[in-house]
Amino acid sequence: MRIITIKRPTLRNTMLIAILLLVFLAYRENVVSVFSGKLKPIYSAEVTTNEVALTFDISWGENTPEPILNILREKGIKATFLLSSPWASKHEDLVKRMVADGHEIASHGNRHVDLNTLGPGEIEKEIMTAHEVLEQLTGQKISLLRPPNGAYDNKLISVSHKLGYKVIQWSVDSLDWKRPGPEAVISNVLNGIPKGHGAGPGDIILFHASDSAPDTIQALPVVIDRLKEKGYELVPVGKLLESATKTWPPESNLEPLEKDNTQPPSENQGPSEQMQPAAS
Repeated sequence: MRIITIKRPTLRNTMLIAILLLVFLAYRENVVSVFSGKLKPIYSAEVTTNEVALTFDISWGENTPEPILNILREKGIKATFLLSSPWASKHEDLVKRMVADGHEIASHGNRHVDLNTLGPGEIEKEIMTAHEVLEQLTGQKISLLRPPNGAYDNKLISVSHKLGYKVIQWSVDSLDWKRPGPEAVISNVLNGIPKGHGAGPGDIILFHASDSAPDTIQALPVVIDRLKEKGYELVPVGKLLESATKTWPPESNLEPLEKDNTQPPSENQGPSEQMQPAAS
């Protein structure tokens, strides 16, 4: 009969296992997210302040951006404008005004296509094309991305993260692009969809400053005034994230990475997920 002996783990191996366990526990949310195939964009933030983020997507149009900028200046509000690079290139004067007025500029990509339908190399090209245009025009460090139509998957988030970008979505949708009328836009933000889930601390509000959303011009002053009456402070997304103790959902809590030149992952790490398309 053959006798099998089991060696006791050495002190070195025991210590190694203990270190790996501690690392796993320290970063368990990220580790679980990666291995379970779940990577998420940032929808909102957990904050101890009364800050709410105000965001505007723009990829086309001539008539809506300037009135919105006038309203924000009059109300003393700083917001985040997420710009597609072709629009920004054609409207340098408006982009420079956004910067001069103290607004944060973020990326809405280059072409208005669902980035999750592209390969990793194409995604990187789309992000970096917009990145170079927006940084040159604004002088700001561009590090926030809202993908066109809100379309994302693990591949997009992973490539974006590698390039130094945080992918952001929204937790309160004005649905202004549907042109439901100013009163409906106001209600969508203040009361929520469904009702009872209106804007509150840590939320990211989605508006459009494209010509697809003319109701925003009338709705915005009312939304700002009523949120102020509730004691909320309207801020850019970057400021909201600075105040955040963490972001929601947990799978969005990825540590920031410095840009590097390594090849992004070549495989889709999970199923495609997409928000309801928003006409930017």
